[in-house]
Amino acid sequence: MKIIVRTFEGFEEILCEEIFQITNIKPEIGKRAVYLDGGLEVIYSLNLWCRLALDILVELHHYKASNEDELYNGAYDFIWDNEFSIHETFSITSVVNSPFFNHSKYASLKIKDAIVDQFNKKFGKRPSVDREKPDHKFVVRISHDQVNLLWNTSGDSLFKRGYRTMTGLAPLNEVLAAGILKFSGWDSKRTLIDPMCGSGTFICEALMIAKNIPPTIKRKSFGFMNHKDYDHSLWESLKTKSLEEINENNPTIMGYDNFNEMIIASRNNVNNVISNNNCKITFKDFFDLEPPSEKPMLILNPPYNVRIAQEKNHLFYEQIGTRLKHSWSGSDAWILSGDLESLKHIGLRPIRRIKLFNGPIETKLVHIPLYKGSKKDMYK
Repeated sequence: MKIIVRTFEGFEEILCEEIFQITNIKPEIGKRAVYLDGGLEVIYSLNLWCRLALDILVELHHYKASNEDELYNGAYDFIWDNEFSIHETFSITSVVNSPFFNHSKYASLKIKDAIVDQFNKKFGKRPSVDREKPDHKFVVRISHDQVNLLWNTSGDSLFKRGYRTMTGLAPLNEVLAAGILKFSGWDSKRTLIDPMCGSGTFICEALMIAKNIPPTIKRKSFGFMNHKDYDHSLWESLKTKSLEEINENNPTIMGYDNFNEMIIASRNNVNNVISNNNCKITFKDFFDLEPPSEKPMLILNPPYNVRIAQEKNHLFYEQIGTRLKHSWSGSDAWILSGDLESLKHIGLRPIRRIKLFNGPIETKLVHIPLYKGSKKDMYK
């Protein structure tokens, strides 16, 4: 089967590396996606182990269409009852980049019409559309006149790991957090500190990476479980094997926040990952915090509020930079922010800048080594 693994823009190369480690298959890089061939074991393994994937799609049908009749007819020609029955629900979403089709919702509607018309003709009944919790999710991708009908084997997005039962107002996407940890090159032997931890996403993802815990092991359902070709014994064997690969590593991971409700949420979520952990999550303001160990790695996603005056955001980031400069020498700071202007007010020069997207929000990840005195002193 042709498999499409979707991810965030900028994650394509590190996702390829991850997939090769999982499957020993080298994918082809696309835009916000990578491509490979594989069977059920590969599909199940990717859903279980991919930390950097948003979902795992399988190509069902491919054809050309430059008008609505060709779009409808191409979908009608595919045998849909091989995929699901009239007693199950489905949904259609579209990704359209074509001069022939202007609206993604219209493309979804035409494909939906083709599916239900085919069922009606064959069985005198039709399956129902459910946009909230369908049994089967299908994706239509149209590029120019090329139409791909895809099955979403993941169901819900893979960022829904299953461990986060408490959250804050603006939680960090789990896939984004895992990718940032990958970019940082964090060695689990090095102390990792999130001084503005919120509901603990960085801490949870780091803990799972260090202990080799499958990211979706807590998930109860996937799209592939509703397919008539679902191999329950294969899935259970892959899960059993994955649990045997969890290691005894106990990395030193620390989280701090100045809101009690976030400390409670973070502790709860980390314990949901694995109760026997070495994570220390404490109530403390970043500006009162001193390094608890030599040369730790700091990873920050500073809060910001678009309703606050820009000058106050600038001042807040200036204060972060000052604190890092004077109190955290010998450390490495990785900072993610969607406030690109305020980020410039950190006042410390990054050695690496990576443009990322948190949903529709453009963000920047910067790496700032921290040292006393001049840059030359760092290398003495």
